[in-house]
Amino acid sequence: MPSQLTGDTHRSASVPPPIPSFGEHWRGYVIAIATAAGAVAATHSLRNPVFPTPLFFASIVVSTWYGGVIPGVLAVALATVALDYFFIAPTGSLTLDKPELPYLLEFALPAFLTCWFVKKRQITEMALRRSRDEMETRVHERQAELARVSRIMTIGEVGVSVSHEVNQPLMAVVLHGDAGLRWLAAHPPNLNEVRKSLDRIIEEGTRAGEIVQRIRALSTKGSTKREPVSLNELAAEVAPLLEQNLIRCQATLKLDLAPALPAVTGDRVQLQQVIFNLSMNAIEAMAGSAATPRQLVLRTRRERHGLAVCTVEDTGPGLPPGEPEQLFAAFFTTRTDGVGIGLSISRTIIEAHGGRLWATDTGHGAVFQFELPIPQETLA
Repeated sequence: MPSQLTGDTHRSASVPPPIPSFGEHWRGYVIAIATAAGAVAATHSLRNPVFPTPLFFASIVVSTWYGGVIPGVLAVALATVALDYFFIAPTGSLTLDKPELPYLLEFALPAFLTCWFVKKRQITEMALRRSRDEMETRVHERQAELARVSRIMTIGEVGVSVSHEVNQPLMAVVLHGDAGLRWLAAHPPNLNEVRKSLDRIIEEGTRAGEIVQRIRALSTKGSTKREPVSLNELAAEVAPLLEQNLIRCQATLKLDLAPALPAVTGDRVQLQQVIFNLSMNAIEAMAGSAATPRQLVLRTRRERHGLAVCTVEDTGPGLPPGEPEQLFAAFFTTRTDGVGIGLSISRTIIEAHGGRLWATDTGHGAVFQFELPIPQETLA
C-alpha cells in the first residue's frame, strides 16, 4: 500500500490535469473578453501611449491563470486585433499590410509565450499544493500512528509500574501472614503477635489498593490528592513496613528525624511509596554486600531555602560505576531480578511535587535524598 500511494503521488505531481472542453471555459471567456476590453479602454484613454501593450499582457496573464489555456489564447487574439485596429496606423482598420506590422508580430510571440509560462507555473503550483496536501495527510497519519504507539507503550509502562509497586506490599502481606502462622503454632500461641501480624496485613493490603488507585489516576490524568504531609510521619510509618526485610538482611534501622519539621504539600501515598522504594533499594543493596555492620538511616532536615529534605542512607557497596543519573533511567537496573522502574517512578513523583531527587556515593555506602518545597504560608 505505501508504495502504491507513493507512485500515485509522483504521477499526480508530474502529469498535468486534463484540458477542459470548450464548453467548460465560459467563465474564462468572460474574463478574457472583459479584461481585453478593459485594456483597450484604459490604453485608449491615454494620450499618445508610448507602450500600449502592458495592460494587454496583464489581460493575458489573468485570463490564462483563472480561465485556462483557451481563454489565454483568446486574450492573445483579442489583444492582437485590438492593437491592430486601435493603435497601429492607419487606425480603424484590420489589414496585414500596415508599415508597423512587425511591431504587432513582436507583441504576439511574447504574448503566446506569456500564456504558456503562466499555464506551466499554474500547473507547477497545483502540483506543489497537491504534494503539500498529501504530505500533510501523511504527517497526520504518522502522528496518529505515533499517538497510538505511545498509548500502547504507556499501557505497558503502567502495567510494569503496577506490578512493581504492588509487588512490595504483597510480599509484605505474605511475610506477615507467615509470621502470624508461626505465632499461632507456638505453645502457647502468642495471640498478641498474631494480632499485630493481622494489623500489618490489613495495612499492606490497604496500601496496595491505594497504590493501584494512584497509578490508575496517573494513567488517566486524574488529579492526585494533595494535602499537608509530614515527612517525619511518613518515615515513621515506613519503618515498621521494613521490619521483616531488615531482619532477613540482618540490618538495623535508624531514624534521625528533624524536630518541628514543617509539612510539605503532596500526595501522602505517593511520597510514602518513594521513601519505601528508596529504603527497599538500600536494603537489597546491603543484602548483596559483605560489608558490616549493615545499617539503614532515614533522616529528615530543613534547609534554609524553604526546603524539606528526606535522606535514605545505607552501608552497602555504594553506587555502580558510571554517571549517577543513569540510575533514574527507566528500566536501568544492576540486579539480575530487577525491573529498573522504581527509581524512575520515584523521580517522576518527586518532580511532579516540585522537588528534586538525586543520589551520591559516600565511599562506604549510597545516599539517596529528595527535597520538597515548604509552602510559603507554613514558612510565615
